[in-house]
Amino acid sequence: MPNRLADISHDRTAVFLDVDGTLLNIAERPEGVVVPEDLPRTLDRLREACGGALALVTGREIATVDGFFAPLRLAVAGVHGAEIRLADGRDVGLPPHPHLAEVTARLQSFVERNEGLILEKKGRAVAIHFRQVPELCQAVENVAREALSLADDGLELQLGKMVVELRPARADKGAAIDIFMETEPFRGREPLFIGDDWTDESAFQAVNARGGRSIRVGRDIRPTEAKENLPDADAVREWLARMAGQV
Repeated sequence: MPNRLADISHDRTAVFLDVDGTLLNIAERPEGVVVPEDLPRTLDRLREACGGALALVTGREIATVDGFFAPLRLAVAGVHGAEIRLADGRDVGLPPHPHLAEVTARLQSFVERNEGLILEKKGRAVAIHFRQVPELCQAVENVAREALSLADDGLELQLGKMVVELRPARADKGAAIDIFMETEPFRGREPLFIGDDWTDESAFQAVNARGGRSIRVGRDIRPTEAKENLPDADAVREWLARMAGQV
């Protein structure tokens, strides 16, 4: 995949961006990420240049994303699309699963017995991060599958970089992009998505199906649906700043 990206056409492109590992460098703990001071301004200027057609598509909750980029409020798909705030401010997300609290309690008990694990509660999803104890990878996946059995249906397992998550089964990033693309100001544009993780593959597939551009971040040997590449989040921010006319 080429590392040199072509410029975008502002009046014809809908820009979709993952957050962790794409806009922001990965941190040891989810709350430890650092938002570069000039990034909100870059995103705001690029959104303006694209006629409002810019959205974040992330595993984070929308409230967390708003906190990162405040006072900027963007269109956002949070929790892999379980939460969606459209460009006009409307919320079109999914309701919480009725057994999520029971599932979360099971995972919480496991995390409390294993030092170094981090439980992240996301409102409509729950995740265990094991970046500090990678040797517990299989144990974390096993307990997540056991907890999943408590939910009957409606939740599914999502593997990511040093994280295992249980999220709504009907929510994925590709479906979220499809929803955005049927609304203004995204409708009729060519979608572009930048992401870095397994959770982004459905988004790559969605933009490819619409004849758009799929860009994966990082040096990963795993196969991907992405057609283009950037080496790291620093390179993403630099490219976005150029597209926003700041470089």
